[in-house]
Amino acid sequence: MAGVVYLADTSFLVHQEREPAVRNRYERLLLQGRVALCQLTAMEWLNTAANPQAAAALTTVIKGHRWFDVTTAAMDRAMEVYIQLAAESQHRNFSLPDLVIAATAEQNGATVLHYDSDYDRIAAVTGQPVEWVVPQGSL
Repeated sequence: MAGVVYLADTSFLVHQEREPAVRNRYERLLLQGRVALCQLTAMEWLNTAANPQAAAALTTVIKGHRWFDVTTAAMDRAMEVYIQLAAESQHRNFSLPDLVIAATAEQNGATVLHYDSDYDRIAAVTGQPVEWVVPQGSL
């Protein structure tokens, strides 16, 4: 498998359900084995299910993805980054799961694929690769 491996943020996963351009990219990357999930992205995605049947169907989809575990090291890194953000007054109005998702990607050498500006703020601290699935403001 060649190419960048992406840890999918929930913003990417939700947009692929309703935006054809995002869906095409998701399907292409998924077929190439280049989309990974972690516990937080999986749970956030499951939280969008409208009913038990949708949750069951989504669980099947989730199980077909590459997987990165959220480790203690990733949680520790998320805390480090949070403290750095707080030192710059950048820690408020911020999704805490995004810190853990970013740290999990960083620990696994993956790029976060997203549609969420929180990842730009995280990357400004960590220097890790993050990528908007489509240009910011286009959805």
